[in-house]
Amino acid sequence: MIMRVAVLVRSYDAPSHRIYREKVTRALEALGIRIVSQRRWQLPPRDCDLVWDYGLGLRPIPIVLRKRSIPVVATFHGARIFASVYQAGKEWALARIYHPWLRARLRRDAEWFRSVVAALIVPSRYAAQEAAHVFGVPFEKIHVVPHGVDHRIFTPEGECWVGERPYVLHIAGQNPMKNTERVLAAYARLPESGRPDLVLISPWDWHRSHVRGVRMIRRLLSQEELARWYRGALALVAPSLRETFGMALLEAMACGCPVITSNRSGCAEVAGEAALLVDPHSVEEIAAAMWRVIEDQTLRAHLREQGIDRARTFSWERTATEHVRVFQSVLTGGSASPC
Repeated sequence: MIMRVAVLVRSYDAPSHRIYREKVTRALEALGIRIVSQRRWQLPPRDCDLVWDYGLGLRPIPIVLRKRSIPVVATFHGARIFASVYQAGKEWALARIYHPWLRARLRRDAEWFRSVVAALIVPSRYAAQEAAHVFGVPFEKIHVVPHGVDHRIFTPEGECWVGERPYVLHIAGQNPMKNTERVLAAYARLPESGRPDLVLISPWDWHRSHVRGVRMIRRLLSQEELARWYRGALALVAPSLRETFGMALLEAMACGCPVITSNRSGCAEVAGEAALLVDPHSVEEIAAAMWRVIEDQTLRAHLREQGIDRARTFSWERTATEHVRVFQSVLTGGSASPC
């Protein structure tokens, strides 16, 4: 019997959430799952087996899900706006005022969230801990299913960006957790005579730097364009203060780009031993890691090979297969080996 899954589609998604939905639903369909798109104001079709909300956790729970007549499975991407509840330091000052009305609404939804969601899919153990802490979801309901990477796009073979000068790469956006200010400060510490350019991809144009050598890309790039930038870079510098996964790390490694990232949160889980790990609060450590990669060709080659091998263990097909396992466990009332 064919499983029919109603996928709750919103009018706007963050790029990473949109990619996640598109890649997983396509892979689910390849596995024979029937996908039915459902708007947030619509009731689930009667002939569907369950509802999958791929972006629950940071948004108010749609009213329609309260009227559900079939099981609800949700994907939880993290609790950034609640970070100040259990993290300390000035990094979280923004979180204390970040959409207070949304914070209040999500807190009111917490009890419903715990009792109604049949299973919660998270991309990392770090995200599982956040879900358990912020929403009180029992661990037996939480299932760690890492994201994948499209190996047809993110591959070492293919075109790469070649400019007049070598460069290291950093992807910012409107998120202070990307730690862009420290990346810029670390870059400024490198010897000017020997440092490559720093290419900063910031589509929403909220970072500015007067440091010589910083180049800005102020538009949203396609995945194909990103792959070309990864392939041509000496390294991706991504020491995020927190990530529940870090898709850019995986994409870069799949392209053979050495990675410098954080030694905590989801970053360390994704990178494993295939990247240079640094304390994201230390400008000195970030600068030292950048200089090591810039100066040491042997290290770059080692990180390249390690990253490619690491990325091969992730795929959207594997991610979709794990989703099906969770869906089936909900429908049969069995165990899907939660985290």
